[in-house]
Amino acid sequence: MSAARKAFRDVLLTHLTCEEAGLDREVRLRTLGLNSMRAVDLVLDLEDRFGFAFPDDRFTDENFATEASLWAAVEPLLGAGARL
Repeated sequence: MSAARKAFRDVLLTHLTCEEAGLDREVRLRTLGLNSMRAVDLVLDLEDRFGFAFPDDRFTDENFATEASLWAAVEPLLGAGARL
């Protein structure tokens, strides 16, 4: 796992109601406690952590469905200068 992916996962876990062992890439994030308010807080934390702006058009149910789908939405936003 890359340093960026690990940092992403660490931020994500602070917004879920599970431990790291309970976070599988394909488990539905809603079942782990992610609701719309937590999703907004999560995005703000990711933006602060990595120094990017999350576009409004990426706030979709599909992008926030699983860890894998959210990572797929976030990873392209990480530039070469992303803060790890």
